[in-house]
Amino acid sequence: MDHRHPNQPRPERPPQPQPAQPQPARQAPSEQAAPNSESLYRLLVEQQNDLIVKVDTEGRFLFVNPGYCTTFDKRAEELLGQHFMPLVHPDDRAATEAAIATLYRPPHRCYLEQRAMTRDGWRWFGWSDTAVLDEQGRVTAIIGTGRDIHEQKLAEFQLLRTQRLLELALESGNIGTYTADFTTGEVVVDDRYLAQLGYDPGEIRVNHDWWRANVHPEDLARFADQTEQVLFGGLDDFTAEYRFRHRDGHWVWLQDHARIYDRDPDGVALASSGLRIDITRRKEAELQLAHHAEHDPLTDLLNRRGMWRALRSIQAQSQRGRRPHAVAILDLDEFKRVNDTQGHLAGDRLLREIATLLRDNIREADWIARWGGEEFLILMPDTNLAQARRFIERLRQQIEATRFLSHEHPLRITVSAGLAVSRLAEDDSQDALVNRADHALYAAKEAGRNRVYTEADVAVQGD
Repeated sequence: MDHRHPNQPRPERPPQPQPAQPQPARQAPSEQAAPNSESLYRLLVEQQNDLIVKVDTEGRFLFVNPGYCTTFDKRAEELLGQHFMPLVHPDDRAATEAAIATLYRPPHRCYLEQRAMTRDGWRWFGWSDTAVLDEQGRVTAIIGTGRDIHEQKLAEFQLLRTQRLLELALESGNIGTYTADFTTGEVVVDDRYLAQLGYDPGEIRVNHDWWRANVHPEDLARFADQTEQVLFGGLDDFTAEYRFRHRDGHWVWLQDHARIYDRDPDGVALASSGLRIDITRRKEAELQLAHHAEHDPLTDLLNRRGMWRALRSIQAQSQRGRRPHAVAILDLDEFKRVNDTQGHLAGDRLLREIATLLRDNIREADWIARWGGEEFLILMPDTNLAQARRFIERLRQQIEATRFLSHEHPLRITVSAGLAVSRLAEDDSQDALVNRADHALYAAKEAGRNRVYTEADVAVQGD
């Protein structure tokens, strides 16, 4: 019986011991991690955008991830147990089998590229395959990770096609390529560059000094200003045509297209790359056409067009240097008689022999042209009237003393000549100078032929 006051708290009872409960057995760490690792691995594989498969040694699917199923528009149940090879493009199957065969040798890894039939048609894939080995090192399965490389592969094919077309264009056009380092002077060239000059690959070391030493001096001076603009100015593109010494010593014509692709902060060129084309045939054809345009086909002397160009050039030089130049027009006397008695072929041969005699006896600085018919014009730079008269008189005497057509009927012929000298004190022109020489020739003909008349003689006759 409890004798405490009703409001007095009841003393707490000490805790009573509880019977022991059985504890679950503690799992080993490896036993806890294994299921979790497998789940995480499977989750990781299934979430991959890449294609992941596992096949047995016969090539039958043991596992396919969802990415593979989506790409090929098939369910896993349709693929498991089936061979993968029917999905591979027929042209790529042999290479695929060869690559898989390497998995049976260390390092038991390989990479291959193949086309496969997907829901979007044939597409390129890159596969990284690894062999699964048992404890004895035998292959039991193959795990492959694939990635769609279709766009990359198409780009590679396009690049390869472009490279082949470029190579074909370079080869068919006989185009050499080079890169030049202006800081070292070194030039890296391809085999075609060397072949243009008669050299074998590796036979010579190309550098800037060697290049300058072999460019024709006249051409090097002609584009020196352009070279300076390229090296130190703002000109990034360079195009020039020049002659270059071939290995055997003759000159070849080259067309050079270069572009600066690196400059220092001050704008000085550091490096360039370029193309060089052998244009010898084209240039020779152009020069031949230009030669025909300004030369007489019968005698190969200048024609009127070529002589007028020479006259303009010499006229400008004379005005700058205040030095006179002279013009003489020579006409074969009684030339029509030669054609009438011996035929036009004999007349043509006589013209050629006269042209040879004149060409062999004029000075190096003089110009000579077949002015028309049986007339020849000689342009004598830096020559006054007295000098010109003595020279033309010697030519007249030499022609008179020469027997022409010696292999047929020996023929003697004479010439009449009219001579005029430029007037530096006046605004003289080429036309006026030639007209004065022509008037002097007419006067020599009127006076009895086989003589040299000057414009001064014409003035005396007029008086």
